[in-house]
Amino acid sequence: MNRYSLRDLPIWWWAGIPLVMLLLTLYAYFNSAELMTLLIRRDVHPDGGGIAETGTVLVLLPAIVAGIAILRHYRDRLPGWMFAWLAGWTLACLYFAGEEASWGQHYFHWGSPETVRSLNDQNETNLHNISPWFDQKPRTLVELWIVFASLIVPVVHRFRPRALYADRDWARWFWPTAIGIPTVLIFLFSFVVALIAKITGRPDLHQLGSNELREFYIALFMSSYLLSLWYRLRQQPT
Repeated sequence: MNRYSLRDLPIWWWAGIPLVMLLLTLYAYFNSAELMTLLIRRDVHPDGGGIAETGTVLVLLPAIVAGIAILRHYRDRLPGWMFAWLAGWTLACLYFAGEEASWGQHYFHWGSPETVRSLNDQNETNLHNISPWFDQKPRTLVELWIVFASLIVPVVHRFRPRALYADRDWARWFWPTAIGIPTVLIFLFSFVVALIAKITGRPDLHQLGSNELREFYIALFMSSYLLSLWYRLRQQPT
């Protein structure tokens, strides 16, 4: 049984969710400034984060559960070194979700300790507003990996089927399946729009390529990666 004979995540998850978010964004951009504000509203707003920011936390929660389930129940079906790899991705999802929600502060509205407030440029209980080493730098590495793994690797495999150790057993679990392609393509669209907005100085385009939207697509890919692996491992014969 190879990676392609295993049923993967349902289409409503890997194509439906990113497409609905894209269509909602385009509709709001062209038709409703109020909806656009609600869509990309940041957590510093008195009413809390918007649809994209809340969605980022929500899509990461099942990934954390899936990651723990893989490490607990299916570790013997994977190469030993992949335990550390998947543990890292599970912790990354936990960190990402926790930081987006300021570890519950946005929902339970408790105050930040004075030590944290003095270091955090938004007076929140999180690390990503303290240093770029807790935010932009690791995020850039994740962005580069998901683009490489979900777009470049499939193209390489198409023309060189045995490249990148594709004939090894571990490769079917290590590399993402094709379900990540829609999310990554929409992420790249948002990234390019944000870049154009920065170059041209157009604030309307900045909304269309907002950071909150890009974070949502990154989170959706990370979640799909772990959920897909968990879903396919369950189908493997013991």
